[in-house]
Amino acid sequence: MGRSRSRANHQADNDDEFLTDNNDSSLASRLRMQWWKDGIAEVYESKHNDGEVDVSTNSSAEDNPILRSLTSSRKQNPVMRSLSQAIHTHDLTHRFLRRVMEAREEDLDVIQYEKCTDVAQYGEDT
Repeated sequence: MGRSRSRANHQADNDDEFLTDNNDSSLASRLRMQWWKDGIAEVYESKHNDGEVDVSTNSSAEDNPILRSLTSSRKQNPVMRSLSQAIHTHDLTHRFLRRVMEAREEDLDVIQYEKCTDVAQYGEDT
């Protein structure tokens, strides 16, 4: 229980460092963030399909080797697998994880908050 959650949190922190260390809103950082969003969405989709992801409905992923590779890499990623286990074990809501991802995405823009309420809202979101 704690191990899978801490492993997922540790990797998320490492990815967060990778994303924010660039100090710019590069396309690569945005693509990596989208990869995580798509992966988390797949976990919730499979949760609603009793663990079975229906790939047949997504013909573009079947036809496109790049999309097929990205989907495969998400399924094999140890952090995504740990996160999936934590989602299923602890009933983490999709809304909660979307809020965390949105807050992390805002980190890509590296802004200085003008008001304490903005800092408090950022803390609440993350």
